[in-house]
Amino acid sequence: MSMITTSKTPLLFSLLALIAGGAIGYGVGIKVEKEANAPDLLSCQQHLQSQMKRLDHSTEQYQILVASNEKQSQQLEQTTKDLTVMTELMDKQKKEFSAQLALLTQKKQKLVATKQKLEVTKKKLDTEVVKLQTTTTKQQVVIDKSQQYFKRQAEMQANVQATEANVAELKQAAKGFKKACDEFKSGNSWNWVSQKDCDNYDQQLGLLKDKQALLGSQQQALSVINAEIGKK
Repeated sequence: MSMITTSKTPLLFSLLALIAGGAIGYGVGIKVEKEANAPDLLSCQQHLQSQMKRLDHSTEQYQILVASNEKQSQQLEQTTKDLTVMTELMDKQKKEFSAQLALLTQKKQKLVATKQKLEVTKKKLDTEVVKLQTTTTKQQVVIDKSQQYFKRQAEMQANVQATEANVAELKQAAKGFKKACDEFKSGNSWNWVSQKDCDNYDQQLGLLKDKQALLGSQQQALSVINAEIGKK
């Protein structure tokens, strides 16, 4: 039996004792009064039965009250257990939430640190890109100039070769005109030679001189171009 039932037991005994004592006292009083006045015995019995009915009714009411209190006590005990379980569950969830919050805070700090590192890396990369672009631009200028030099070199080499061929042709032609002119000047030639051969020879010498001068300037220009290419 629960604490409430136990605490109510003396009250029940007190109530029964009070009713029983009243009945006994009443009966004794009746007995004394009967001896004195001789009342009706039937009336006493009816009164006693009425008191016993009231006692039974009070007992039933008390038992109902005890049962109700015991039920409420059980409900309260169950509610207390439920609240204890809920409190423990909430404490557990609170600890788990705190752990998750700490983990999220740690991850956030790592993300912030990673973001800062990425920003620093991005700035370094941007600087490197600018340097690379500058270097690329300079290299492109060098390449363009080199291409121009190589183009000029090829053109000048072709010019030198063409002038050299012209010089060779003029030398060969001048050699023929010189022989005829020498024969004309000696006056002993059996060939048909004349002053015109000497004029042609002089003309070839002039042309040859001009071509040789041109060849010299072309060769000098080619040397300058080769020197510039060598610096690249």
